[in-house]
Amino acid sequence: MRKRTNFEDNIFILLARIRMIRDLFALDTDPELFLDKTMEDIDFIDDTLSGLLAGLIENQRLIEREELLNHLSELEWQFSQALSEFLNGEGTVSAQEFPALRDKINILRTRCFERRKTAESSGASAGSTPEEPLVSSDELNELLKGL
Repeated sequence: MRKRTNFEDNIFILLARIRMIRDLFALDTDPELFLDKTMEDIDFIDDTLSGLLAGLIENQRLIEREELLNHLSELEWQFSQALSEFLNGEGTVSAQEFPALRDKINILRTRCFERRKTAESSGASAGSTPEEPLVSSDELNELLKGL
């Protein structure tokens, strides 16, 4: 049995996790305590964003699909900003001192940009498809006849 994905709640939780990471970069934290966990969180967010985008692309009949794709695109932008702060940041938890981390963050930023483009183009194409009217003109005339 396939469970329905709750895109709205998943997007909300991911946004909260991204904000938490951005707060970590702004504070004077101990990198020995937080660097590994931060990388785990970044990998988790990257994987989850990929899964959500795939689910939205696959589900063509979802009623709020275009709006969700817009939210996902905004979330990708927020994630990209967090990655940029990690890459270029001057805080105590930063990728500046680790060349391997810098390379990985650049790859993640590229993936983020590609997913954002995909979400935006999928959202634009979802909004441009003409839908069949729910009520035909004959039915509408019949309904409005007594008014």
